[in-house]
Amino acid sequence: MNLRRAIAGVVVGVSLVGFGLAQRRDLHVPISSFTNLGAPTLPFVPAGSFITSSWFCPGVPAGAQGLGGVVVVTNPSDQPKHGQITVYSSDPTATAVVRPVDVAARTSASIDLATLQTTGAYVSAVVEIEGGGGFVEQHAVHPAGDSVSPCANAASSNWYFADGFTASDSVEQIVLTNPYPEAAIVDIGFVTNAGVRNPSRLQGFPVPGRSVQVIELGAKDEPVIATKVVASRGRVVAARAQHYLGSGRLGFGLSLGAPALADQYFFADGESGTGISELYQVYNPTSQDVTVDARFLGVPASDSFANDTQIDVAAGRVVTLDVATVKGLPAGRHAAVFSTFSTASIVVERVINRPAGKSVATTVVMGMPGGLASARWSAAIGTDEPIEAGLVVLNADSVATTVEVATLGPGGFVPVPGLEAVPLAAGGVVTVPLTDPSLLKAPLIITSKQRLFVERLLGRGGDLRGRTGSFALSG
Repeated sequence: MNLRRAIAGVVVGVSLVGFGLAQRRDLHVPISSFTNLGAPTLPFVPAGSFITSSWFCPGVPAGAQGLGGVVVVTNPSDQPKHGQITVYSSDPTATAVVRPVDVAARTSASIDLATLQTTGAYVSAVVEIEGGGGFVEQHAVHPAGDSVSPCANAASSNWYFADGFTASDSVEQIVLTNPYPEAAIVDIGFVTNAGVRNPSRLQGFPVPGRSVQVIELGAKDEPVIATKVVASRGRVVAARAQHYLGSGRLGFGLSLGAPALADQYFFADGESGTGISELYQVYNPTSQDVTVDARFLGVPASDSFANDTQIDVAAGRVVTLDVATVKGLPAGRHAAVFSTFSTASIVVERVINRPAGKSVATTVVMGMPGGLASARWSAAIGTDEPIEAGLVVLNADSVATTVEVATLGPGGFVPVPGLEAVPLAAGGVVTVPLTDPSLLKAPLIITSKQRLFVERLLGRGGDLRGRTGSFALSG
């Protein structure tokens, strides 16, 4: 596949109805037309017919023992899928590696990136599927904890991260992939509690074609760092790698940024309780001040809980909402939505630190824009071990419903025993156990008659306690 022909990562259609020499035949020769998926947004499963679909994976750590990662391609159709994977390295001497990908009907294929690129601190990948269909996620492996992330539908000229953390020598890195032959030029800026920073070395920063560039943040002991990546030329894929080493955070996470701003973000998971801290970072990278309304969902109405939190976020700044300061919020599970009347002006991420044995486990999740609410959610990567609360599901509608969880088998998706009709109240939240043996190492489909938001809480790998959070794919 030629990525230079890709429009927003997915070539949706080419219509050719006739050809010939105009001098000899009276046949219409149309101009080939390409369409795209619309404005950039967080990953989802596109619907419709395709010539080729492309998935841009954010990257995994590599180059040392205990580091690595895989890309998982799921084909839910009844026909085999063929395509290719292109793997890039942060080693400037390495060249991109291209390999075919074949996925049998109703199966998944797992590709170990370290076997394709053997040098470099980070490697990333682009998966192209002939005829479209399927969905792709990555699983990053790190001694401090594994991390799962969907792959993006497209590269973008803008990327945003609301959360960042370098306290107690924690390490934050921005991982930029340029999958195209031409070099991209980006400007990278940060916002901390002290204000806006635009380091001169990161203005007009080149990202060579078909390469991975890793920027380690020089700011130290910063509890809040929001990041903006803007390409003045070309498009890139931007991810954040975090190794938390103290000050209330421990673990590892690697995930995509937001390729665009939005006016509303939903979170299915949230929890108040002993030993749990829950923070929301609200970033406004625009030039106008905004007011953001925070509402907690799935909690009973109460005279003692007004549920009317407002957050004023000045232009170019980031504000932290600590759930412990929300007066009257009941203990236990809840969801949340952050909204502003200022269209497409914010990015919101949630930070949860939960007890994990004698330690804590930190997980950071980007909110999901309201437009991605869906009655169907897909996950190429499920659980390797039985988990009591492996899914957290939010009903985005004001109508009670049921939720079905199914796994992919030789005959298609099969409902999991006991999870064929999980009750879910209007606007409610429910946790779903992933304990049935049929669920282990299997792709998942979560469906309902109402629109949902679905997060996963998966194991962190090895003997590590605690969970790592991530959204499934809408659609």
